[in-house]
This record gives sequence, C-alpha cells and structure tokens, in this order.
Amino acid sequence: MYDDKTTSRSANVDIPVQVQKSHLPNGIKHVSPEKIDHRTDEEIAASLQKRHPVTSDKNIWGFWHTGFAQMRPWAQRNVINWVRRLGPDWTVHIVDRVDGSETNVFHYAEESFFPKTFIDGTMDGHKAHMGDLVRLPLLWKYGGIWMDVGLILLRHVDDICWKRIEDPESPYELSALALMHLPDTYTPLNGFLATKRNNPFIKRWHDIYVALWTEGVTNAAGFHKHPLLRHLPIFRPQVKSPALKNIKMDYEKFSDYVAHYMCAERLRKLVDPNDGFNGAEWYEKHMLLFDAKDEMFQVQTLTDWDAQLQFRLFSLPRSGDGAVVDKSWHEAEALVTSLLANTSMVKLPHGPGNGGLKINMLADLWDAEENSNRDNEEGSFAAYLRYGSTHFDQTREVKKLQWQNPEEEIITIGYLKPVEM
Repeated sequence: MYDDKTTSRSANVDIPVQVQKSHLPNGIKHVSPEKIDHRTDEEIAASLQKRHPVTSDKNIWGFWHTGFAQMRPWAQRNVINWVRRLGPDWTVHIVDRVDGSETNVFHYAEESFFPKTFIDGTMDGHKAHMGDLVRLPLLWKYGGIWMDVGLILLRHVDDICWKRIEDPESPYELSALALMHLPDTYTPLNGFLATKRNNPFIKRWHDIYVALWTEGVTNAAGFHKHPLLRHLPIFRPQVKSPALKNIKMDYEKFSDYVAHYMCAERLRKLVDPNDGFNGAEWYEKHMLLFDAKDEMFQVQTLTDWDAQLQFRLFSLPRSGDGAVVDKSWHEAEALVTSLLANTSMVKLPHGPGNGGLKINMLADLWDAEENSNRDNEEGSFAAYLRYGSTHFDQTREVKKLQWQNPEEEIITIGYLKPVEM
C-alpha cells in the first residue's frame, strides 16, 4: 500500500515492507515520521474547508473557484499531500469564489484588489484567469507560497526555496520557476511563487494585470494588444517535442492566456520615474529562479509531453498480482524514480484549449470520471509516486537557474502608463 486514500483510511500507516527492505535509489531517503501530518485524508480535507488565521508568512495558498469539495479527486489528493508533507509549520489555505463560503477569497483580500468582473462573477473566459487575479494579493498581504492545485509536491518547500527567502543574509525576495517563452529569455511562471509579504515587485505586477481588466472586460481576449503590453513580443514557447510538433498553435491567443506572465515581463523591463523602482535591477538582484523544465516539468520532458504514455506508465501495477516486470515496467520504474529523486514537483496543467493550444494533457485524462482513481490506484506506479511525495526526501540541492538577462531596451515610464507605439 503506497498511499492513503481519500476514503476512511488512516494516514498513520507503516512504511510498506517492500520499501523498508529494498535499498532506496541514490538521492532518496526516508522522511522522519514525526515530520509528517498523520491525520486521515478526511480530517485534512475537512480542515482545508475551514478558514484559518494567518499567523506568519508560512502560508501555502491555492485556489479553486468552486471550492475544495468541487475539485477533481486527483487535485484534492495533491493538496491533502501538501498538508501531510509540510506538517504543522505551514498552513495551507485553499480559497474560492463561492458566495457565502467560509473560504471565500474576500475573507482574506478586500474587493479593491479585484476588477469589477471578478467581484460581480461575470468573468466568462478561462477559469485560470480567476486564479491569476487571486494569487498576488494574497502573497502581497500575507506572504508565503502560491501553488496551483494541479501540482504534486515532491520535496519540502523549505528545501526548495524558503530557507533562502527567509534568510536575512540572502538577497532573494521572490522565487519562481521559469521557462523559455522567447529565445534566450526565461519567463517566471506563476504556478509556484514564494515571497514574504509586502514585496514591491508582487504589488506592481498585480496592479498591471488588474489594469487590463477595464470596465466591461470579462475575459482575456486581446490582452496581448492592450496598451500596457502591446510593445512586448508575443510569447512563443520554446518547447521541442515529437508529441507537439504537429500541434498548430495560435501564439496570439496563447499570449492572451499567459498575459499574467507578460505583465511581469513589462515590469522587468522598466524604470518608474515616479518612485525610481528599477524592475531590471530588482529582478537581477532579488529573483531566485529555477529551471521549470527540470524542477516542474520533468515528467513531460522525460516522456516528450506524451500524455497517453504518462497515463499508461503511471497506471501500471508496480507490485501485487497484476505486476509484470517487462520493458514497460522498467520504463515506469525509471520515470518515477527519477521524479522522486530529481525534481521538486510535478505540474500537471490542463490543455488551455481556447488559450491557443488544443491538446490533451494528463490532467485532462485524470479528470475523466472513469479515471477518478487512476492517480492513486493501489499498487500502481502512480500510488508509489504519491507515497514517495510524503514519505521520501531528496538529498540533492535545488540549484538556481544560471541565466543572465539579455541586453534589452529598458524603458523609463510609469509602470501603469502605456508605451507610445
């Protein structure tokens, strides 16, 4: 038994015999039991649906617009395992946009942080953009780490980045994972963001994004042409994969979908004459970036973004009567072992569809009702990954992305003033 189900089983289980007796692969060690939250899944789930006081910067923030109970089972298990792995030092808050909900985001952030369409509930575009509006105000006000609920955490956040963020001798104030969306330019993603409260970059980033949502705007269509962003190049992901080579991508729609990233790029490339905030200088000194290809998307990299292959390998029995030790078994073992030893998290995005990329991802497959337990089926490689996410630790250091900003034009302009074209 590798993981604790979302039924009535206790999380206070022994380490499996086959794991106890076998030598763990290089780079993996057992987590001390006292560092794990041993409540049942039901107890943790019930706790996640209650509002908790914010007592420090050690907060994990996540969002699902219709609330935790409406999340797909695999995503619920992701979040439950965050709580289990991080223990009592961190508080996990999953906020929503449900009127009357105890965990409604408005209990944490005032309406003044949000555009009218978010407040009125009239947003009619991709639901991910609701999360884009939520994440930065929470980090600005309270500090902590934002994590998308489609993320399987594979090591403690203290060891990923937080020790460096809270170290008074460290220059780092914001940590993120970054991908190349333009040649030679790494762009920070927003699915994992770590900062202490009152971060000046976070506040300005959010202000820019909210400014896109003017009166009457209810979705992100055309955001790449907005006066605040139109001077920036549209995003063209630098992902090369056989599984994606025949996918026709609308880069303008994709840029609208990730306009939140473009707002950070705007801020990085300007100096505000009103208060002297130098985005490029701040970014160079205070941003702690990691390579998302290695630390977030390793499963996609190792499988060439082939969701069907990922689904098949994770679904294979690793132990028990159904296990067949053949070529596929060894492929699955190598994949999961590499993930447990060599990457900080597994991010399982959905295909954005109307975001310019029409392709099924593993998240889309696990969303299906008939696959509701395939991410945690007893004895499977997926269940072993889940077990390892809470009971194993990594011995390696998470290394900073060694990347220098390219020579770029830095504009001097108010951060909310359009660039003349």
